[in-house]
Amino acid sequence: MVEHLEYIILFGGGIIIGIIGVILGGAVFLAIPFFQTLFPSLNYSQTIGNIKVGSFTRGIASTISTWKQISFKESITFIVPFVAGSIIGAISITNLNQKYLFLAVILAIVLSEISPKIAKYINKKTRLIASILLGIYTGLIGAGISILLVALLRTLFPKDEDIVYVKIQARFVETTATIAAIITHVYYGQIIFPLWIAWATGSFIGGLLGGTILKKSIHINPRHQRKYLYGVYAVTLLPFIIRLF
Repeated sequence: MVEHLEYIILFGGGIIIGIIGVILGGAVFLAIPFFQTLFPSLNYSQTIGNIKVGSFTRGIASTISTWKQISFKESITFIVPFVAGSIIGAISITNLNQKYLFLAVILAIVLSEISPKIAKYINKKTRLIASILLGIYTGLIGAGISILLVALLRTLFPKDEDIVYVKIQARFVETTATIAAIITHVYYGQIIFPLWIAWATGSFIGGLLGGTILKKSIHINPRHQRKYLYGVYAVTLLPFIIRLF
């Protein structure tokens, strides 16, 4: 009975985090403490692997309307090294203890904060190396990857008027890497069937609802967005802080 309740909570959490993730971002940051609270016995790879299934379904749900705008021919130059890096990252965390997730979260927070500064160093010369490194990071945890992916793709589409188009391509490239990471986790037996079904279904619904709300052109004040992000960091670190006491 307890397990059934956990899966119901997981489904509901997928919807809520899916909506928030599409509109405001930070879905992975929010999903980590949520999974830790519900399933404290999961190892690092199981936690991230099952979260990524939800990220995939949420991403599909929120990009259905932009599918025709994806440039497959241009995106493939990023996808191959990015996906390769993602697989390397996913393999490297297989069977790691959940305690290492704390280090990954710290890395994700730091990278999220310095992303705008790092982004300017991604250019045509560093594109290949950047693609592989960002892919590895995506396989490790992947939180806050969107800014760097946009920077990577802007080396191919540099015009300011193409920024929305670039974001669409970035989401597609990230989705392909997420699929590769999920397959890797499945191969190593890290995906737990009843768990990911509940989470992925909720995330898909949340992605649809979030995408619909986003279409209404909700404007978020940058200052409020920054405060929200700091709040997300705090929520993510809370389970680790609690364990110290």
